[in-house]
Amino acid sequence: MRRARVLLLVVLAGCPRMPPVSGCSPMAQTCINDAPHVCSASQRWHRAGALTCAEVGGSCAVVGGRAYCSAPGGL
Repeated sequence: MRRARVLLLVVLAGCPRMPPVSGCSPMAQTCINDAPHVCSASQRWHRAGALTCAEVGGSCAVVGGRAYCSAPGGL
């Protein structure tokens, strides 16, 4: 029984943490929690980059379907 638990823990530890399926359109982009996100082929939002826009002195914006960190007061 202990061996089965250890094996289960090893298997689960090796699984990547995927965001939940949201049903977004693949390649769509948006801002979530002040960070650009892109929709994957598996319809999950994935954050683009490790920092929020505020952490680099900007704010998240979507223009023409593209999400990015804009400069303060600019596009």
